[in-house]
Amino acid sequence: MYLSDRDLELAIDDGRLIVDPPTKIGPTSIDLHLDLVQEARVWDTEKLSRHNREHGLSDLELSIARCNYGKMSELYLKQPPTEQDASKELDCKVFRRDDAIIVKPYGFVLWQTKECVGTPEESPEFICFIDGKSTRARTGLVVHLTAPTIHAGWSGKVTLEIANLGPLHLVLKENDVIAQITVAKITSPPLESMKQAGSVTQGQTNVGGATLAS
Repeated sequence: MYLSDRDLELAIDDGRLIVDPPTKIGPTSIDLHLDLVQEARVWDTEKLSRHNREHGLSDLELSIARCNYGKMSELYLKQPPTEQDASKELDCKVFRRDDAIIVKPYGFVLWQTKECVGTPEESPEFICFIDGKSTRARTGLVVHLTAPTIHAGWSGKVTLEIANLGPLHLVLKENDVIAQITVAKITSPPLESMKQAGSVTQGQTNVGGATLAS
């Protein structure tokens, strides 16, 4: 059962649903905004390539199943280059221009939501699903590539995997409405908490996970 606007508002008011700071509630969804532009991150492929070559590995290969995301993000995530610096790089697809991030076709950037969303750890009643906005998607903008579920008992800022699959150069800024969540009621609270289940992103405040400093 999915919640309508009146039930969403009630759930937020009585603390069963976390949306902080408050944001617009639509008929069956809640808007999410981009956080500070300084929080956007891209992968430092040059650094990773150099590391791999030094260790006799293929240039940009990454063993996904064996990757420790927390360590990986700490080592190889960086802020997008400025427009001036990007002009010196070969085929740079994401860069910062003043207070905006420019994403060229096939560019990829990680950026979190301004809102902390989710449900309390104790006796959660809901799960949430992250979706893009249809009108944005028609430009080729993909805002959440996989794992759309915010599990019961999890809360934090949502890391968005943003890609440009269209032909345009997309301009993204802080406070842009870029995604939305819908909320569904579950039959009963899970027996196991998200921490017990091994979640490494519980309470995260940035794209590197809960324990990585900004």
